[in-house]
Amino acid sequence: MKGLVWFRNDIRMDDNPSLKRAFEECDSVITIYAWSPEQLKTHNEANIKQDFLIQNLKSLGVNLNAVNVPLLIIESKSFYNVKNEIAKLIKEHSIDKIYWNKEFGLDEINRDKHVHDAIKAGGSEIEIFNDQIIYEPGFLRTGQDNPFSVFTPFKRRWVENFDMKFLDIDFDYPIKDKLNFDSNVENFNFGLSATHGVDMSLWPVGEISALDRVNDFLDNRAIDYSKNRNDPILDGTSRISPYLACGIISSKRCILEGLKKNNFELSSGNIGITKWIDEIVWREFYRNIMYSFPKVSKGKPFQDYTKNIEWISDEKNLNAWKTGNTGFPLIDAAMRQLLHEGWMHNRLRMVVAMFFTKNMLHDWRIGEAYFMQNLIDGDFASNNGGWQWSSSTGTDAAPYFRIFNPITQSKNFDKEGLFIKKYVPELLDLDKSVIHDPPLEHRKYCNYPLQILDLKESRVRAIEVFNKAKTI
Repeated sequence: MKGLVWFRNDIRMDDNPSLKRAFEECDSVITIYAWSPEQLKTHNEANIKQDFLIQNLKSLGVNLNAVNVPLLIIESKSFYNVKNEIAKLIKEHSIDKIYWNKEFGLDEINRDKHVHDAIKAGGSEIEIFNDQIIYEPGFLRTGQDNPFSVFTPFKRRWVENFDMKFLDIDFDYPIKDKLNFDSNVENFNFGLSATHGVDMSLWPVGEISALDRVNDFLDNRAIDYSKNRNDPILDGTSRISPYLACGIISSKRCILEGLKKNNFELSSGNIGITKWIDEIVWREFYRNIMYSFPKVSKGKPFQDYTKNIEWISDEKNLNAWKTGNTGFPLIDAAMRQLLHEGWMHNRLRMVVAMFFTKNMLHDWRIGEAYFMQNLIDGDFASNNGGWQWSSSTGTDAAPYFRIFNPITQSKNFDKEGLFIKKYVPELLDLDKSVIHDPPLEHRKYCNYPLQILDLKESRVRAIEVFNKAKTI
């Protein structure tokens, strides 16, 4: 029997249910990845993420080659052309069965239906799996049999239904019959020029690197994660999100490794590890939101009344925000970290997004897209969920009158100003007593811009606009 495995957001061998099943059932296995530049652009996938994805596809190709499985990259103009390319491969290689893992965005669901129908019409078998989440999407329901829209009760139900057998994921891949053709991943012309300028040594390639990063975090920093995770200058987080976003490591693997270090306790023991597992569950929560409420995949707010918000547009302020020149040191440091590393500390993502949508009163969709265009860990469900939470348009959102003060946030979470000094070097000589909100004479001396807005006035404006939207 010959099987075809279609990689998508799961470019790994470890804990890959579709690949595992193909190895269990088939004498020979072919794997494919559909490269779609048009779709990547439509979905605002960052240049750095595409670069990272390509390098990890090459790493995966090496690992598969060791068990006689070729990885073929096929080019498809868009999602809806994929069915034709796969149909050709099935016919050319006499494929008996095709395997893949689910994705939950609206475009992906529609694409998969087209492929499924085309393959079924051709007579081949199909088997589909979950790999990004523990439970089938939509399985966890409220007492009223509705999808959850608040995280805390979702997590409670998640724990109540949890069974360690969900994490029975270890599998030794046997060597398969060798086929008479090889992978093309090393020779494929992806047509991508790296324009991001990020030092990619920050993000080592491959499954082993991802697992090493998880275990290094669990061994050395997880114990203090709960108290250190909000301090951006500390290396207090796992920085595993780029690997999760591309499926180089699975959520189940992360949870399993965490539980191993916490006596297999989900809700007690090391508070740092349990808090970190919470963050993994947040990813599953947002995938359930994306699946259960397709409108979020259509650029629509979860809270319907917020469609009435009268967002403003100011190109000058927008550019200042994008380039880290707003005159608010913590905001500027965060935005420059994004451009420098392709990543931003999670606490700062909330501060920056709330400043953008509340103080600047700019449409959250613009900020959401800009993050996706620059993040190595751009993940639609989590990015959309985070932006909608911060802008008070989403599920389980912050109340619209809750508006972080970026100066207070700076004093609370970057007390010494070390993070600011790292990414806003023009403020390097300032003392911690003034660096969070430099006086005019210091701004002139450092050639640092004036604030683009007044915090108090902009806060009042945001509350008025949200109140008005509620009454329409």
